[in-house]
Amino acid sequence: MIRRLVPVMAVLLAGFPALPAAALPVMRNFTLQAQRNDYPPGASIVNYSACWSYIHSDGREYAVIGVNGFSSAAGTAIYNVTDPALPHLAGFIPGPASTWREYKSYRDWIYVVTEGGGAGQGLQIIRMTNPEAPVLAATYTTNFVSSHTVAVDTARGILICNGTKALSGQATGMRILALNNAGIAATPETPVEISWWPGGLIPVSTANYVHDSVPVGNRLYASSIYPGIQRVLDFTNPATPTEIVSWTYPGGFSHNAWPDATGNWLYVTDEIKGEPLKIFDLTTLGSPVLANAITSNPEAIVHNAHVKGSELYLSNYTEGIRALDLSDPRHPAEFASADSYAGPSGGYGGVWEVCPFFPSGTVIASDRNSGLYIYRVVRNYGILRATVVNAANGLPIPGAKVVLTTQGDSLTTPTDGTVQFAPSPGSHTVWTHPFGWSAASATRPVSMGSSDAVELAIAALPVGTFAGTVRNSVNASPLDGAQVSLAYTPVHEHTGLDGQFSMSVPDDIYRLEVRCAGFVPLEYDRRIGPLYPGGDFSLVPAAFWDDLQANTGWTVGATGDNATSGVWTRVSPLGTGPRPPASAPQEGSTGTASPAARRGASPLNAQHEEPVAAFPNMQPYMDHTPGAGTMCFVTGQGTDSLNVDQADVDGGKTSLTTPALNATGMTDPVIGYWRWFASFFVAGISNGNNGPEPGDYLATLISNDNGANWTVVDTLRGLENHWEEHAIHVSQFVGPSAQVKVRFGAADGSPDSYVEAAIDDLTLYDAAILPVAVPPRTGGGRLAFRAPWPNPAAGAVRFMLDLPKAQEVGVEVLDLQGRRVRELHHGVVGSGPLELSWDGRDDNGREAPAGLYFARAAAGPESALARFVRIR
Repeated sequence: MIRRLVPVMAVLLAGFPALPAAALPVMRNFTLQAQRNDYPPGASIVNYSACWSYIHSDGREYAVIGVNGFSSAAGTAIYNVTDPALPHLAGFIPGPASTWREYKSYRDWIYVVTEGGGAGQGLQIIRMTNPEAPVLAATYTTNFVSSHTVAVDTARGILICNGTKALSGQATGMRILALNNAGIAATPETPVEISWWPGGLIPVSTANYVHDSVPVGNRLYASSIYPGIQRVLDFTNPATPTEIVSWTYPGGFSHNAWPDATGNWLYVTDEIKGEPLKIFDLTTLGSPVLANAITSNPEAIVHNAHVKGSELYLSNYTEGIRALDLSDPRHPAEFASADSYAGPSGGYGGVWEVCPFFPSGTVIASDRNSGLYIYRVVRNYGILRATVVNAANGLPIPGAKVVLTTQGDSLTTPTDGTVQFAPSPGSHTVWTHPFGWSAASATRPVSMGSSDAVELAIAALPVGTFAGTVRNSVNASPLDGAQVSLAYTPVHEHTGLDGQFSMSVPDDIYRLEVRCAGFVPLEYDRRIGPLYPGGDFSLVPAAFWDDLQANTGWTVGATGDNATSGVWTRVSPLGTGPRPPASAPQEGSTGTASPAARRGASPLNAQHEEPVAAFPNMQPYMDHTPGAGTMCFVTGQGTDSLNVDQADVDGGKTSLTTPALNATGMTDPVIGYWRWFASFFVAGISNGNNGPEPGDYLATLISNDNGANWTVVDTLRGLENHWEEHAIHVSQFVGPSAQVKVRFGAADGSPDSYVEAAIDDLTLYDAAILPVAVPPRTGGGRLAFRAPWPNPAAGAVRFMLDLPKAQEVGVEVLDLQGRRVRELHHGVVGSGPLELSWDGRDDNGREAPAGLYFARAAAGPESALARFVRIR
């Protein structure tokens, strides 16, 4: 379910500026009762970790939260939240400084684990007999001194410590302790180990490292994060746990799991950007099936999942907490959210944990940046179920994005073609328009507790050839290596020496993007299909272009850099990882060899290298610049392409800074650059489940005072091992000046991962000067919209309509049902571009609601359509 519509920007490692915490959370169906930030993070950026609940025998309720100790005392803060609107600090138990601190409670005790070392290390046992005066009763250090997480079986008095380590640092497995067993003299303050998993030799292998677990009945659900293995153990006898089933899955970095009340469905989180919550069908326990996947934002990280009754609670870095209705456990429906983090999506800021297990209904969350949040949930919603089917045969269509336009949410259909929303009372519309299919929508009234279902029947669209030539607008010469893409679709192509492209495209209206190094990108909406077969495009040279073939004053290194290898260097890249086949045609091309192959190189194509094996390309084999260019900046350059670890980033971060750029005199100055980033986790290779390391990143920052101060622009994580263009609208981050600089920081967050980054083709141009499309080769121009801007928009939206000749034209804004909202223009105009804007109001002057809208132009027999989103 996608809500936040901002780029990934959060950078949370030392050396980069912090983003502020929100003054008040953005909420739906949660009410904020109180917030406590008694240990503010200061310059260290984050100072809180997990939270949990403690319920005293007399019914008083307490919230427990970890304090890292980097800008204040380290330990555990305990708050009385019996009156959630008036919490007070009941006690603070010191402990080792650590980014990680986790909790569980049992009767009158709280169990604290951490990765921190030194004085006080070990399993801390806090006595809560008098909860207004908590006491550190004992510290357990038998067989291990640190543990990453902790779980408790309250029915049987069993404590499970996950990811433990001995004083030597060796992994000592998952340790299972009795808290209440007279036969072995185990008490809550004197635990006794009764078993450990997997048993055998110490150290425990990475493949058997358990990051987190939860005991439910006679099962223990164990998540092995590094190999991406989810396990279910038979926990009937905790002294002899045995594995029932284990499995891997695409994108697996198994962080946490929790079953529904029936035990037939398991909700699994992976602490990786872009990986959704996975929903496994365990009806046949020996053969788990991935039944569904949902996300609050594909740029964000879902951290923990917890089930309470018929509701699922999720904590998400940078996206806050979410509550989902589990009346249909395969299709959870989000009905409440609260986001306390003011920074943009991505990274590890904001909420770490959510805990809904208070009998009173209180829900708490720990925000790494701003402390403890205390909420009450409101259940003011109904269920709206949508199934997408093929109109020709009625079969469900998986992979279709369904948008709840009235709330800005979206879900992607699983194999049964069905998604469920939980909107607030009112009239709501669901809409779908998958690539290659027609659009469909339905509108239904929703009331509290209501349930309704709709079917969205869509038809396959006819396919045609879209072809043309990309040229330089100054001299009309063809452009080699230009990228022609249809945004939000898998379709793209690269031009050859003749500047030509050709692709097969279903008949529809698309956002067409034409890009080439050193030129201003062209983006606009137009109809493409059998009756609209092609077009030539002219790109305007950027005001400034640095192709890096010469050293123009870039700077390597910055305060806080600590990488031990892989420091930025300007070279002709050697490339690492599998070497793509020589002279192969590009994906979807007409058979012309790629730009890289034409330049006498061996890779598949320099513009869009793709992984061709289980082990991916890490460093590019070619720079990005078309033609004779060979140089770019990469993070380290080794001598052996097969040795990916030889010169990658290790031990920290390395910074690269551009020379000063003069952005004055431009209405909308934009800095463009092409980037490459590859992160790969070594442990995943040996265990057959490859994946990126979430602690690795490529950060982008901007300064307008020659580098004295920096503002975070973007943070890229994961495996993005292909050249892609990124643009910075300078005025969105800093005031334009003659001293604008951009800094790129590549960082290695794990000793076991490979990290490579590359930068090429820096440009500066004025986006307010719109490039012009050349009329199609087929003869005669066609009516077409360029891309609306901004999109999404909270205020006015700007349109540019290309008119092939002088004629009468009408332009209007339509809602999703095709009803006119506002007329923007009607009359005769000359040929060329017609600029229009919509202020967000209808024909009667009323402000239009948030949702999906269309701008439609009609001139004689022709029409054009542009799609855009209005937000509030």
